[in-house]
Amino acid sequence: MRLPALTLVALVSLAACGKAEKAEAPKGVDAAAAAPSGLVLGGDNLPRFKPGLWEVVQTEDGKVETTRHCTGAEVDAEVREMLTRETPGCKTERSASPSGLRVKALCEQAGGLKTDATVEMTGSETAYDMKIGLYLINADGSRDGGDITAKAKWIGACPPGAKPGEDVE
Repeated sequence: MRLPALTLVALVSLAACGKAEKAEAPKGVDAAAAAPSGLVLGGDNLPRFKPGLWEVVQTEDGKVETTRHCTGAEVDAEVREMLTRETPGCKTERSASPSGLRVKALCEQAGGLKTDATVEMTGSETAYDMKIGLYLINADGSRDGGDITAKAKWIGACPPGAKPGEDVE
């Protein structure tokens, strides 16, 4: 799925922090076929979204930006790879179920700095809410950063000629 730039930065931050531990689906829940009101999870316990045109409303520091993106399997694969890539120096925790996905990563950086990134997502294959926290922890323990929220919904098929990964006006 094509994500707004800041959302993509959050996912890349998590990707740079190491491989997430695979969470077990709750008893009696097939991770590949969640209830329609919940996230649809693939065998890797990451959400799957309906291909097509998505509208994303992102809020950061009181500023709202609305974008539209054409999505497909290629874009979903990029996000899955980012969330499961291994990187030394990071501790990543992930829990996933049809009721939501939570990924938290704490990474050691040069000069005594750390990055702290959290993504929480709820929704379904045609709509989701996401909260992203991105923080830099300084050597003295002080924190800089903030939260971003995104609400996305599937609108329909991509316009003729639009390819997965492209922004749509």
